[in-house]
Amino acid sequence: MKVLLLTPSPTAVHLGGAATTARYRDGLQARGHLCELSGGTAEGGLKVSLAGTVGRFKPDLVHAHDVARSGLQLLGLRLPWVVSLSGEDLHSDMVDDHRGPLVCEVLRHAHRVLVPNPEAAALVEERVPDTVGKIDVVPRAAQRLPIDGTDLRRSLGIPRQRFLILLPGGLRPVKGQHRAMSLVRVLRAAGADVEMIVVGPEQDPVYAQELRAQCEREAGIRLLPTLAHDRMGAAYQDADVVLSTSLCEGCAPTLLEAGILGRPIVAADVPGNRELIRHKETGLLFATEEQMAQQILALYRNRSAAGALGVRIREDFQRRFPAEQEIASLLSAYAAA
Repeated sequence: MKVLLLTPSPTAVHLGGAATTARYRDGLQARGHLCELSGGTAEGGLKVSLAGTVGRFKPDLVHAHDVARSGLQLLGLRLPWVVSLSGEDLHSDMVDDHRGPLVCEVLRHAHRVLVPNPEAAALVEERVPDTVGKIDVVPRAAQRLPIDGTDLRRSLGIPRQRFLILLPGGLRPVKGQHRAMSLVRVLRAAGADVEMIVVGPEQDPVYAQELRAQCEREAGIRLLPTLAHDRMGAAYQDADVVLSTSLCEGCAPTLLEAGILGRPIVAADVPGNRELIRHKETGLLFATEEQMAQQILALYRNRSAAGALGVRIREDFQRRFPAEQEIASLLSAYAAA
């Protein structure tokens, strides 16, 4: 099969979507399928038209990941085509006054609609009844990133004994990084020797600037420029806990990446995160900022419990989110299209 994969652009901003489509490509090619990735490059390559790419490559099927940023151009395409939804599609774009009607129109006309979990499938069916019967659940794979990248502690001068919190994710309001701006101050007041690194692409310039200003006012918080995807494994490995403050999620790639490396996770108690994290078994879920601080303080004071959470989530993700399952589900959806 020849598959054209469309990735959200620019890839330097939409790192999660770019990583997902690259993983699809690699998994499909490993099974003998011919794939091409289109839509943007990390090096900022020139865009080409979809029609030109289809005419040259002659795919059997086109798959766009992230409806609002890649899938709109598929309307009217005279080939089998499918779309997979990002978390932003699910919780923001579908209900946006301007983008929502277009996103829903794409879902109505797509041959198949791919979602990461059953909860997302139910949400799409409720909002777009025309999708009933053509939704496929394709669980994301938990991909183990290389861990030989930059040592953040050494490069930033953070002592090994200091408890390091890593808050990864795109800088935009829905990721909720503002909820953690007082965290280090609260933990230090409780006697904890902690520091926090916030890292991710600038997806909302106004929000990113506000975060930057808040970080400058708070001791013990650093906001770093975007790290290349293949350097994030080392960043996770350096952290004592990985934090997610999102107001809503689809299937957070940062949590999959951190969990498969055995890092303890504290995450907001929102639907997408509840699909990944089993509270007090494989990680901790919080409803309020006070609970977030209490949970991280508990892990700071009990490093063995934190380590046990890391071991359990790695084992859980290895069992529930293998790469083979993702590609098998993907091929099943393609066959149905």
